[in-house]
Amino acid sequence: MDNAEVLAAELLVEETEPVGQEPDAAQPEEKKKKKKITKRKLLEYVFVFAMLLLPIIQFCIFYIWINANSVIMAFREFDGYAENGGELFKWSLYNFQRFFNEWKNPTSVVVGALKNTFKYFAAGLIMVPVTFFVAYFLYKKLWGYKFFRVIFFLPSIISAVLFVTVYKKLIDYGGPLDMFLSLFGTRIPPLLTDDKTATATIIAYTVWTGFGINMILYQSAMSRIPKEVMEAAQLDGVPWYRELGQIILPMVWPTVATTLILLITSMFNSTGPILLFAGSGVEIDNPAVTTISFWLYRQTQKAADLNYPAAIGMFFTIVSVPVVFIVRWIFNKIDPKVTY
Repeated sequence: MDNAEVLAAELLVEETEPVGQEPDAAQPEEKKKKKKITKRKLLEYVFVFAMLLLPIIQFCIFYIWINANSVIMAFREFDGYAENGGELFKWSLYNFQRFFNEWKNPTSVVVGALKNTFKYFAAGLIMVPVTFFVAYFLYKKLWGYKFFRVIFFLPSIISAVLFVTVYKKLIDYGGPLDMFLSLFGTRIPPLLTDDKTATATIIAYTVWTGFGINMILYQSAMSRIPKEVMEAAQLDGVPWYRELGQIILPMVWPTVATTLILLITSMFNSTGPILLFAGSGVEIDNPAVTTISFWLYRQTQKAADLNYPAAIGMFFTIVSVPVVFIVRWIFNKIDPKVTY
């Protein structure tokens, strides 16, 4: 090989080597330096993983395992006792068949509980436009709006036990309401101990104390509306009902839709403070008072037959999931998509 060929080979090697890098012998040392983790960095990783470990374990135990076990229990049927005294189970659809047979019995506890559940849900649904209406007048800063805002929000920050106690005394025989009715020659009936009026009386309490959170959400959404829009509506002489329905509602629709979707997700979980009304002649296991979610809670407390409640809970979960997605799709379709 002559000198020209040697020189050309050297130039070719120089061109193929990356500019600004040292020879290959030094590259492994740089890689080792890059991969090396300092002790401080290692302690930071350990701290982060340690902080995340507890909530992950809790999620796996109290959500994944509990729900998976509930699904398994829904398909189990009691099949007697083993020689060692343990319970035997077999796989079957008995729990679901038992639930569907409940519908044929008009005096069934489950059927009555479901009816009461829909009553609570209907009351919550009616409260959405009522709360929106109240939030609108508070947003308009009518006379005394600060006082009424505090009054409506008090049930959300004061103990429910205290409010239930006050409510019981208010509607009790000899209470303020009874004394007022006595002026007209009548007395208040036993509302909480009568099967015909017990659920309606508790629903009235939930309506009385149900303005808090949604009212704040609606009023906060309304306060984000540009003042120029409202001033233009006033200059055009827009009446209050058109301002509420054609200007404010489209602009705060995402907030309203969110509260409605959350309400529908809890459709079969709708229940009142039944447990707080225990005592004073109120029987919480009364079929005329209970709801589906409260009945399931009581079954777990008694721990008599957990497979049947698990099947009912699974059934209502399967029914409610598509309902929620359909409602969400409808609300997204009617969303005016106003940006401001």
